[in-house]
Amino acid sequence: MGGAASVTESASKVSDEKVELKKFLECFLALAETGKANNAARKQSWIACDPNGNGYASLAETDGWIKKSLVAHYGEDEGGDLWRRYRPSYIRAFNDAKDTAPEKDVKGANATTDDYVTKNEFRICCAFICLYATMDDAFSMIDGGGEGVTATDDRRMSLDEFKAGWDKMGTAYGLAGLAEIADESKGEVTPDSVFAEIDADGKGMVLLNEWCAWLKAKEVAAGGISAKMLTAGDDDE
Repeated sequence: MGGAASVTESASKVSDEKVELKKFLECFLALAETGKANNAARKQSWIACDPNGNGYASLAETDGWIKKSLVAHYGEDEGGDLWRRYRPSYIRAFNDAKDTAPEKDVKGANATTDDYVTKNEFRICCAFICLYATMDDAFSMIDGGGEGVTATDDRRMSLDEFKAGWDKMGTAYGLAGLAEIADESKGEVTPDSVFAEIDADGKGMVLLNEWCAWLKAKEVAAGGISAKMLTAGDDDE
């Protein structure tokens, strides 16, 4: 089935209470799957993502395509809200996807294919869009102490916020790192120890990039959402 299909399997474990996330995933999950119908849908979506037809999609083009897809699916207001809701995660999905295929020079430009998502990387890009949106949703649940993005969110997670959200994480997202937190058999796993592990720079605040890096490492270690997919292009790590 491949790595992208594993993202679909993981998404099926997202709690029905995560309404916004479920709606977002519904718009992109099929594009991460193989099969005749999904391949045809992805072909049309690639045309929309690569409007000038040069075979490369920039971050701006990918961001614009995500917005247009959500608006087409849910209407201007709800689609626009969903696009803004998960927008901080798109650059992470884009950056992971664009490094998947071997790097080549782009003819007639001072750039390489690693500056863009190519057609061959588009399916995995759709998978990463779903994966990192899920990570972003989990982050927002803890940041500010409530679901979604609220006035108390500052895109940073304090230890107090982390402790307050500890019992809420559990298995609501189908992510290995959060499932580990919910595993009562692992008595050594405490809010303080996990927070210190995530807080890579030791400054007392967990940022979204640190959160995503930790969850990604946990998925790779667990062999969950295809370690091969998640480590593609990570030769320097």
